[in-house]
Amino acid sequence: MAMTHFDLFIRAFAVLDECSRVLDGDYILCPPSEDYGYQSTPKNALTFASMGVDGVHYAILMRDGVARNDSPVVQVSPMDSDDITVLAVSFIHYLASGCRASEEQMEAIFEAERTGKPELVDFLSERFDVSTLLAEVRTDDLNARFGHLVERKIESGS
Repeated sequence: MAMTHFDLFIRAFAVLDECSRVLDGDYILCPPSEDYGYQSTPKNALTFASMGVDGVHYAILMRDGVARNDSPVVQVSPMDSDDITVLAVSFIHYLASGCRASEEQMEAIFEAERTGKPELVDFLSERFDVSTLLAEVRTDDLNARFGHLVERKIESGS
C-alpha cells in the first residue's frame, strides 16, 4: 500500500531533530499520538501537532482504524466550549489551504517526497499559516459536513 499524505508528512518531519519539528509555531509529534490525554480529543484521533498552549492540538481522524487520504483534520481546543473544529476534508487539503496552494501543487510536493527529493518541510516552513484555516464561515461548513466523523469519548458518570 502506498504511503498516505499523512505518512509522508510524518516521515519528513521525523528525520529532523526534535527542536526543528515546528510548523507555524506548532510542535510536530513524531510519532503521532493515539491518546493525547485530553477528554475532548476524539477517540478516533491521531494527534500530530501541539500548539503548546491551553492544550490546543491538531489531529487527523482515523477512518476504519487508520489515517487515510480522505481522513478529515481537526483542531482540538480543550479549554473552549466548541472544543473540536474540523479544519479540512483531508490532510492534503489541510496543508494546501494552510499554504494557500492548490491541491495539485501540494501533490507535486508529495510526489517529490515519494521519489526521494525532500521538499515538503521547506515548502511548508515557508508558507504554512494555520490561521488561514480558521475562518468561521469555512469551519462552520466543514463542521456541518464532517463533524459526524468525530467519535467523542463517553464522559464518565454520564
